[in-house]
Amino acid sequence: MGAVGGIPNLIGGDEIRLTARRSRPIDADADAADLDADRLAEDESRFADTFRQDHPWIWWATLVGPALLTAGMLAGVYLAHDGAYLQKLLATALATFFVFGRFVILGGVEGGGDGLAEAHAFLTRGELFLMVMWMDLAVASLLVYHQGFLWRLPLLGPRLRGLVADGRFILKRQPWIRRATFVGLVLFVTFPLAATGSVGGSIFGRLLGLSRGAALLGIALGSFLGCGAMYLGAGVINAYVDRDDPWLTYGGLAVILGLILLLNWRYRRMKAADRVAT
Repeated sequence: MGAVGGIPNLIGGDEIRLTARRSRPIDADADAADLDADRLAEDESRFADTFRQDHPWIWWATLVGPALLTAGMLAGVYLAHDGAYLQKLLATALATFFVFGRFVILGGVEGGGDGLAEAHAFLTRGELFLMVMWMDLAVASLLVYHQGFLWRLPLLGPRLRGLVADGRFILKRQPWIRRATFVGLVLFVTFPLAATGSVGGSIFGRLLGLSRGAALLGIALGSFLGCGAMYLGAGVINAYVDRDDPWLTYGGLAVILGLILLLNWRYRRMKAADRVAT
């Protein structure tokens, strides 16, 4: 299916007429990740120039829209609650982005308590679910449509190159994902690794040759499934764990941190073993 009136086709394989050509799959079995990264950076730079010229309102909406909406929501949170709640929300968002990822949802408490106790408690699992979902969508909107200038930034450029290498490695180990394309992207984003999520998914969607609309939709679905699994897990934890017991609370935090470290350690070991084998 194509596009109607310049609006992205979210599920079709054809790129909307923002570029002069359809996005093409990038060979995940190339001899060096730098070749794929250079090609992707070139494609994104070319797309960014054409995108801004042909569709300036979409360019601005996807670039500044998430930031403006986030600022508006934070202002609404402040008015509806208080400064202490807003500080707790911002601190949790930072910890989520840099450390916990969607695992933070497992720490969510159940809502419905009395107002005073709830004000001093951690965020509910529903609040955390919505927070992580929004963070994923905001980041995906920026990366899917505006990677071009991000590749030129000193700190982010090397990080994006590392994500290209991660995507190539996963495609090499799991070649069925390339055949599954859209479903493969959804599953890629769903799995909780540092290399996955909305940031890695934005790169991975391009490696699969998906249109930008399809990539954004795949990231949204993957985030919903991944966050939903954590939401259900938090409900099970709340049913059997006393949140008022500090030993269980901090012990659970240690378990989550250990699980994150274990998953990423295992992933790095697999990559190291693959480099030795090849």
